[in-house]
Amino acid sequence: MTDSQKEIWDTLWSQRVSYHWDSLSETIYGTICRFIRDVKGKALLEAGSGTGKISLRLAMEGADVTLVDYSKKALENSQLAFRQKNRQGNFLLSDIRNMEVPDNSYDLVWNAGVLEHFDFSGKVSVLQEMARITKPEGIVLVFTPFAKCLPYRVGKAFAETYGSWMYGQEEPVHSLKHEFAASGITLLEEFDDGFVNSLDFLDFIPGSQPVKRWIQQWYEKLTKEEQSIFPGYLLVSAGSPASFHKGN
Repeated sequence: MTDSQKEIWDTLWSQRVSYHWDSLSETIYGTICRFIRDVKGKALLEAGSGTGKISLRLAMEGADVTLVDYSKKALENSQLAFRQKNRQGNFLLSDIRNMEVPDNSYDLVWNAGVLEHFDFSGKVSVLQEMARITKPEGIVLVFTPFAKCLPYRVGKAFAETYGSWMYGQEEPVHSLKHEFAASGITLLEEFDDGFVNSLDFLDFIPGSQPVKRWIQQWYEKLTKEEQSIFPGYLLVSAGSPASFHKGN
């Protein structure tokens, strides 16, 4: 990740940040709870925490959460949100490729919307560091934009073409199986989720609201089997760091 990319995030987090609970946050939260069924008392670290909205929800459910980001402003926003909810959290200003965190410390190390901003070697560096600090019996969990999701790709392409894309360099992901293998992490499961969430990217296109609403209404009437035909916005990649620890 380049210095220019860091400037983009610093600028973004310097603007007003909403902590309103939204459907994308619910999708990610629900998946985390699928892998860590009872988060109470569990040690969870978000590597590239951004707003920290989901970590705050996990803290409210009783998890011991650590938020790591290289944007000081992002962490300040999160700290304020935690104080307002009277919740405890650990906040670390750091590059997620080199975190001052002991080995084998967390039950789950995760991030969402982070790895797509790195090249292959950068992804591997982040994943290796995530594996290092995860307990051997724990889970490394990554959410990235899925390259096969059409609404996301269309909205992103439009925004990039007309100068309204604000997230810098972002490469959607087909799979992280090669990156997990290169990191020494055993890929346990990989699937897509969040088709309805992908429709929000159509907001970049002026006048798209009626079409967006119609697509969502149509999609929600489909059977689960029919819905599965259409890839969601998020690629969910879950892995075990046990092999990483055995080799180090």
